[in-house]
Amino acid sequence: MKKYLLFLIFSLLISCNNDDNSSANNRLEGKWSWIKTSGGFGGPGYPEASSQKIVIEISNTTIKTYANGTLIKDQKYFIRTKESIFGGNKKMIVIDKGSSITQETYIDRSYEIKGKKLFLAEECLDCSTSEYDRIK
Repeated sequence: MKKYLLFLIFSLLISCNNDDNSSANNRLEGKWSWIKTSGGFGGPGYPEASSQKIVIEISNTTIKTYANGTLIKDQKYFIRTKESIFGGNKKMIVIDKGSSITQETYIDRSYEIKGKKLFLAEECLDCSTSEYDRIK
């Protein structure tokens, strides 16, 4: 009987893992630090070149953008699965512009989370893709 109990405990221990793709790590919500931007009209961009530390904080309803610790944008958003210009259907961040026509334009962005990295791709020809690292 002791052998079976030890075998059961051992089996449970080896079946547990610390997978970076767990649901907690695969969530869009959290704080993300900008690493780089590539492509688009402006070409590549890096925090070192811009002298700005950009952090985005995503809740289940808002995206707050900070530059060097100062809030510069506070936007409501929702997630939609839409056809991507890159092919197939992808989950996209869509900014809620409300009924105002004076709000800034915003291009929908498809997103992908790989481990502790977030990739945001603007859904337009010759637009950019930005990479972020999860802070928390």
